[in-house]
Amino acid sequence: MATRRAPTQTWFAKNNKVYIGRYPDVSFGASTTLSGSFVSSGIEISAAQKSITVTPPETPFEKSDFCGIDTNNFQNQLLEEKPIGMPTITASLIVGEDETFEDYLMSGCSASAPTGYSRYQIGNNDTQNSRLTICAVMANSDGSKYVAYGLQDARLSKYGDVRVTGADSHLEQDVTFVGLAKGWYFEFKN
Repeated sequence: MATRRAPTQTWFAKNNKVYIGRYPDVSFGASTTLSGSFVSSGIEISAAQKSITVTPPETPFEKSDFCGIDTNNFQNQLLEEKPIGMPTITASLIVGEDETFEDYLMSGCSASAPTGYSRYQIGNNDTQNSRLTICAVMANSDGSKYVAYGLQDARLSKYGDVRVTGADSHLEQDVTFVGLAKGWYFEFKN
């Protein structure tokens, strides 16, 4: 019988990284790690986010009741598998004095703006820029422990409210990325 170790590793935010890039320029292949997929394209956004929440796709089941009883004297019932849900990645981003990765997020290219400024819009019909690949990597300080979560061909579903936070006095914004289960991956280092 194989024995699994109990989780004993302490994970520190300073060792974690988050990457984002345009899909299909960045996609997950069999010859590289999820985080390694961003080497030639995409950017690291770790210094621009405070927290991240990764939610794998949910497989919901619904109970169906039928007349009569089964051989164990329980009511006849079945579990009906429903369509699999969407994976999500949410993050709290720090809004800086310059765009961090807005050109990756917006569904269109930069709008016309005065010289020296960049202006973006959400909701135009250019969907090429809205297709993203995002990866969150949790690692310990020496790199021997590694867990990565990736979502390719994701879409930005929430570019949330901008707020000034507490004594930090920085601008913070929540974002949510969603995708299909076929674009969801998680990876462990053996």
